[in-house]
Amino acid sequence: PMKFRSLLATAADPAEMALFAERDGVRLADATGRSIRVVVIGPEGGWSDAEIAAAKAAGCQVVTLGGRILRAETAAIAITAIVQNLFGDFN
Repeated sequence: PMKFRSLLATAADPAEMALFAERDGVRLADATGRSIRVVVIGPEGGWSDAEIAAAKAAGCQVVTLGGRILRAETAAIAITAIVQNLFGDFN
């Protein structure tokens, strides 16, 4: 875990980051035209409007799983499996 602003400031290429949020994002299938090297999972309670705006301003892709709200404890595991499947890591 790290502070969000620190992550944005130290990221090598924010365009390769996918920030998963419960709102204001594109579907994951629509974000696959970009290279995703870093997946960012939010805190319990979700991202603030200011954090989502900062991510977009930095060039991050904001992605949503639609109406699905995942618990902070399991979001990283579930999203890792989803992204690996999408990019063919599970053959």
